[in-house]
Amino acid sequence: MQAAPDLKSKLRGYLFGTACADALGRPVELLTLEQIKEKYGEQGILELAPDAFWTDDTQLMLVLARGILHGVELELPELMDRIAEELILWLDEPDLGAGATTKGAALSLKDGIHWTESGLNSKTCGSLMRVGILGFIFQNDPEKLIKAASISGKITHTHPTADASSVAGAYSVKLALDGVAPEDMFLPLLRVTEGISDEFTEALKGSYDLAHSNLSDEEALPKIGQGWYADETFALAYFCILRYPDNYKKVVQTAVNITGDSDSVGSVAGGILGTRLGIKAVPSFWIKSLNGKEILEQMVDPLLEKYFLVSGMK
Repeated sequence: MQAAPDLKSKLRGYLFGTACADALGRPVELLTLEQIKEKYGEQGILELAPDAFWTDDTQLMLVLARGILHGVELELPELMDRIAEELILWLDEPDLGAGATTKGAALSLKDGIHWTESGLNSKTCGSLMRVGILGFIFQNDPEKLIKAASISGKITHTHPTADASSVAGAYSVKLALDGVAPEDMFLPLLRVTEGISDEFTEALKGSYDLAHSNLSDEEALPKIGQGWYADETFALAYFCILRYPDNYKKVVQTAVNITGDSDSVGSVAGGILGTRLGIKAVPSFWIKSLNGKEILEQMVDPLLEKYFLVSGMK
């Protein structure tokens, strides 16, 4: 079992790795790669601006984290009750670009529809982008992790492709926390998502093959997609961490400089690699530039307490 200081570094790596990548992608989310280059230069956007803030990706990850804090020790149905409550409260937070699916599901919850019925048949990436924290908390209970990722995702997104992507998103953080290199995540990810969505399986295999091809990043990434759908979001993020498994900054810069959902691809990739490499891999200048960093820091110790409680280590 890992020592607590290392675990704290990896949790901070996940939280800040997600949020900094999200913030780097925020200014370019709706731009084509050509427009990004016109605005930021041939290499695209490379650094966080001062006072940079995240989008709904990190905001919703924190919603899920608060649900964990309020009920992770409960059985899964009761935990989902807590997460549903947090999604309703989230409707009163500032709109940071939330998708129609998540917002629609949250409004249904507010109207009294149970979380088992609130989800929409959408394969967008709203469930994937928030789910990585479950991979951290349930690191030592893979079966519960898979169930929690799937059920919590379906509160908003019921499409099988979104479901498989949610499972993969959470499980990849668990693998990163285990110290598994991105290269060695491929078969476990295929295994835990087997039979859920052929579309996701093909995207994952395509990502792996392209990462090992002779194509440049700029040539390969458009072949995977733009990241608006969950299978593409995860596949793009996985491609980036396969190409640069030991370089958080390069991974995030590669992930956000695309034509597509820059902040979501970046945040998924950044969260996985931030977990694997720890907080020292996240540029200190980025952390300093991040607006809202105090919110993330305040989550660290409470989440660690829940981790040890769930793992039976307390």
